[in-house]
Order: sequence, then C-alpha cells, then structure tokens
Amino acid sequence: MTEPRNGYGTADDEVELERRRLAHLATARDPKTFALLERVGVTTDWHCLEVGAGAGTVSAWLAERVGTGGRVMSTDVDTRFHAEPAANVILREADIVHDAFPAAHFDLVHARAVLQHIPERREVLAKLVGLLKPGGWMVIEDGHFGLFADQPLPEPYQTIHTIIASASQDEWRDPSVGARLLAWMREEGLTDLDVVGDVWAMRPGEDGGEWWFLALERAGPRLVEAGVVTDEAFSAAMAQVRAPDFVMLSTTSLAVLGRRPATPA
Repeated sequence: MTEPRNGYGTADDEVELERRRLAHLATARDPKTFALLERVGVTTDWHCLEVGAGAGTVSAWLAERVGTGGRVMSTDVDTRFHAEPAANVILREADIVHDAFPAAHFDLVHARAVLQHIPERREVLAKLVGLLKPGGWMVIEDGHFGLFADQPLPEPYQTIHTIIASASQDEWRDPSVGARLLAWMREEGLTDLDVVGDVWAMRPGEDGGEWWFLALERAGPRLVEAGVVTDEAFSAAMAQVRAPDFVMLSTTSLAVLGRRPATPA
C-alpha cells in the first residue's frame, strides 16, 4: 500500500475505492443536505462556500441554484474525486485550517462531515463564521457516533467496529463533534439557530450502508498491518456485514443552521 498523498488520507491505490464510497455517501445524504439548503433560501446571485466538497455533488446543486450571477467556491484538500465543475464553480484545492479565504464574502458556508476530521475544529468554526456576510447562513452537518459505536453487533465485527467507530486509532478525530456544534455556533453569536437530526438502517448493497462498509474495507488492511486485528478476523467481519440479512443502526446525523447577524442599520 502506498502512503496517502495528502491530508485527505487516501493513498493512490485507494482512489477508486474512495470514489465509490463518496458516491454512496452523496446518494444517501444529498437529499437531506439539499432540503437544508432549500430551507435557508439559497437563491440566485448568492456566493457560497462548500468546505470538504468530496465528489462535488453539493457544489453542483448550489451552482444551479445561484445561477450565472452567483458563485460557488468548492474546496477540498484533495480534489481528485471532484466532478468537472460548472462555469460558476471555483474549484480550489485548499486547507481550511491554514489557507486564506475572503472575509465577510459568502451568503452561505456549508460543510458536511468535515469538522470531525480537523483537530483545530473549534478555531475553524470561528474562521468560517468570519467568512459569512452579515445576514449570511451557515449550515454545518456532522455526526454523533455514541449509539453507533455502542450498539450490540456480532463478533468479530463488534470489536473491529468499536475500534473504528470510536476513532481509537486516530486520536485527533472527534466522531461526536455534532453534539457540540449548537453550543459553538451560539458562542460565535449566530442567530436563528436550529438543529435537524436523523438516523437510519444500514444494510449492505444500499447507499446508506455502503459508505461505511467501504470505509471498513479500506481501513481493514491498516488494522491488520498494525497488529490490531488478525487477517482472519477481518475477513470474517467483512463476511458478516456483507450478509444479505445484515442490518445495523447508523450514526446520528446532526445538522446545525445559524445566521450571522445583519449589520445594524
């Protein structure tokens, strides 16, 4: 296995697997995301920032909404998975932690499943607030893995699932950051705050489950190489989650919406 190319963590020989995983994630989660963005009123001529764009499906949807008079800045630390952008999409390979973005510029800032992977997540949230125009909307989607990690599952998958879901192999990751978003956005002075959450049944062969099972497939060789699990145990676990009748509880998806106060008249 080759080493990951950059902060996205995807080695060159994992690209196709990750591309498939992102496609399943987009199909499963995009309808929920689009409903959130419709709720905040994305419309023509808006300037939008999409952080952690992945395959670029949300950016494509935003590009249609804002029209030729609007712009979408679609960013990720690794743009290999991003579809060809529309004419009004600025595709930028960038690190939201360290790279500069225009202050008070965007009508919308959106990020999905991003902050859990960034050690400086609290500082990044404050930075994102500063990128909003007065009156601009922030929509942050992330998860809470508590029930997901603790649910009873058959062995040997139970042990492997607990390791991955609790992020014990990645101390910098916070898989339950979604539970802190509302408090952080309130502390940043955002108004009109609201929360939308959901869970679902995860099954093999369905988009709502494959995003996780492919992540498991990708992580397995690293766990075996590190001596965390045996190759036999990992193979048995994969057989369990690929069984036609397998079903498990998803993560808890939490989306927090908030608005930067308008400049006083």
